[in-house]
Amino acid sequence: MSSLALVTGGTSGIGRACVERLRRDGYTVVFTGRDAGRGAAVAATTGATFLRCDARDRRQIADSVAQAHELGGGRIDLLVGNAGVLIAGSIAETPLAAFRELVEVNLTALFLYSRACFALMREQGSGSLVHISSDTGIRGIHDLAAYSVTKAGAVMLSELFAGEGARHGVRANAICPGDVEPGVQATPVGHEHHAEDPAGWDLPPNGRFGTGQDIAAAVAWLASPEASHITGATLRIDGGANVVLRARS
Repeated sequence: MSSLALVTGGTSGIGRACVERLRRDGYTVVFTGRDAGRGAAVAATTGATFLRCDARDRRQIADSVAQAHELGGGRIDLLVGNAGVLIAGSIAETPLAAFRELVEVNLTALFLYSRACFALMREQGSGSLVHISSDTGIRGIHDLAAYSVTKAGAVMLSELFAGEGARHGVRANAICPGDVEPGVQATPVGHEHHAEDPAGWDLPPNGRFGTGQDIAAAVAWLASPEASHITGATLRIDGGANVVLRARS
């Protein structure tokens, strides 16, 4: 039987690119998301299995892991923790309700998915957790303040799971994308979310913005035997945006 990959937030953007890449690489792929229509469309074009799951619902999280485990014949070999929401605002202007939702979706759900998959992987003696964080998780962006906080937490989760999993054959790594086209697709869930507009981005030094395929390629490599000695790492993928000297205006 092929390896089983569980991708959270797999109905669009980076998540969808991961579903497509992992299917091409021969994985049996189960992916989650809130939008049943988009999920069905991705499943139809990739042959992956869609499970509707709201990352704010802890019972649905547990059920989706259990279903993926069953579909994998009693295994989960890879978790791609990608589900997330983005809300704009400085730290002083972020409402408590918005902060709580970002923590719940971007960090608590990631923890719950990772903990559940980690337990299964530890028992089977192998597995890989790949957390999709953000460049804001390395250096915060002031108008994406609460989002930055949660993405920094995602990096730390990777390091902690890596430390606990190394002796059990379980690896954990974080990927921190910079600007990735077409930008974050916002889904309102009770208050206004922020959808990034690529027209306002600064072009990275390498001359192009990232794509979901760039991130998916890194996910596939980190999960592969070629990366078997890599755990607890944080991989920034931003075309050099954060390592160049910028002239003061």
